Amino acid sequence: MENKDLYDRLSKLSESGIVPLHMPGHKRNTDIFSMSNPYGIDITEIDGFDNLHNADGIIKEDFKRAAKLFGADETLFLVNGSSAGNMAAICGASKKGDTVIVARNVHCSVNNALFLNELNPVYIYPEIDEIGICTGITRESVRAALEEHPEACEVIITSPTYEGVVSDIKGIAEETHRFGAVLIVDEAHGAHFNFHDKFPESAVKCGADAVIQSIHKTLPSFTQTALLHLNGNLIDKDRVKKYWNIYQSTSPSYILMAGISRCLTFLEDDMCDSVSSGYMDEYVFRLTNLRKEIKKLKYIKLQEVDDISKIVLVVNDGKNLYDKLLNDYGIQLEMASVNYCIAMTSVGDKQVYYDRFIEALRELDTPENEYSGSYSPALVKAVVALNMYEADSCDNETVNICESIGHIAASNICFYPPGINLVNAGEVVTQEVIDVIKDGLGHGLSAIGVEKAADGSTLIKCVKQRTVL
Repeated sequence: MENKDLYDRLSKLSESGIVPLHMPGHKRNTDIFSMSNPYGIDITEIDGFDNLHNADGIIKEDFKRAAKLFGADETLFLVNGSSAGNMAAICGASKKGDTVIVARNVHCSVNNALFLNELNPVYIYPEIDEIGICTGITRESVRAALEEHPEACEVIITSPTYEGVVSDIKGIAEETHRFGAVLIVDEAHGAHFNFHDKFPESAVKCGADAVIQSIHKTLPSFTQTALLHLNGNLIDKDRVKKYWNIYQSTSPSYILMAGISRCLTFLEDDMCDSVSSGYMDEYVFRLTNLRKEIKKLKYIKLQEVDDISKIVLVVNDGKNLYDKLLNDYGIQLEMASVNYCIAMTSVGDKQVYYDRFIEALRELDTPENEYSGSYSPALVKAVVALNMYEADSCDNETVNICESIGHIAASNICFYPPGINLVNAGEVVTQEVIDVIKDGLGHGLSAIGVEKAADGSTLIKCVKQRTVL
């Protein structure tokens, strides 16, 4: 029967048997995680149920529970995802026009904060490894940037990356604080770190002043739920809270907040010796065995990364493997890039998911999937002509990408996922930028900020009648 609406399609998906090797972390595993019919418990701020924006009751108690579990001085709920947390922390720890040190491989929500607060970014670049993945941001690169720009008030990095690469947070925190700046870490993909010793240490415990985690990504909580952790006295917590209020709905979903609360209870119970179910231990045991089996493959290679929960498969064509797993084997991965794809695992996984996954990979482990050694870089060096907010005030025009060299981009362009801007508004479109966009589109990747013309050509928005090169 035809799907009448989105709910019908979701219901059909839940009955399809498709293996969910993607977020959210509950993995639709209703054997472990379940709630009442949402219509029966959906409310607004009625008596006895507190108010997210002025919490002094049960929600405030949940804030305290979260802070204790994750090791923060203070924790706030996010019902608008880590994006809202990134924007609140960045805007709250800066004043309009300030200079900030920013890792170039940050999520696009970070760039949105730079735009909204009219900040002046100084970019630091990670190295690119042999398959085109960004390595970690180094302590040395942060120190060099701060020595050149001691006026910077913030250092902003993403750790772990989408692929599971972790930066030296302790070292970066030491350098950042030595210059009196605040360290903000987008740890959206690392909410699970604190709950097993096989995972890296969380930035919350490594000296970061603000840490943002998407608990929906790797823990059992609903999509859009996240946490904002605040530590120390260097960051202005009250000012961050002001922006936290601004970037969240004044009608926050009690279903989403209940999902966060239930996730906290699950973690508390799993860590308590008297009632421990051992879910996290069992998950890590099964995950370790899965990784051992994948390593035995001949042509499909498992990339070693810091976070073992991320299964990064290196192949000749990432999108091709991604599509084959879905269409031929009923296995939905998280994302595909030009020459790798990512399966996300979590405590919500069932053993049958891993059994079906490894059997499919064994059948697909053929010479045509072997990585050829050619890749598109995840980042290109930015040539900044205007700040993002300056570009926004200019008139724009649509330009064929083949004729755009030397033009100034009028909008951000990124492949999504992972949501890392390849070019920001105000930056010059170079041949390298064009080559990476064409390569990604040629491999079937989804790009935000580009359009397709009726004749099939690729179009981008540029600042009108302004060229640089």
